[in-house]
Amino acid sequence: MTDLTAALSRMRRPGLLLRAARMAALTGDAHRRAARRPVQALLAEEEKLNAARLGGGLGYSPTRHVEVMSAILCAARSVS
Repeated sequence: MTDLTAALSRMRRPGLLLRAARMAALTGDAHRRAARRPVQALLAEEEKLNAARLGGGLGYSPTRHVEVMSAILCAARSVS
């Protein structure tokens, strides 16, 4: 198991978020996002987004969270 798949297996996110991210991961946009940014940067941004989601912050963007999660899922598929 790679570090990325281990990190994904430790994540606990809402099912709706994951379903939306899986669907978005099938698009070319997600593949471009995954190729454009290092995986560690995507994971760090996802952590910030999740903290904002849990904290009910005004800066939380569900759309951005799905975009970042879909890029992470694309990166995980290319690693495995």
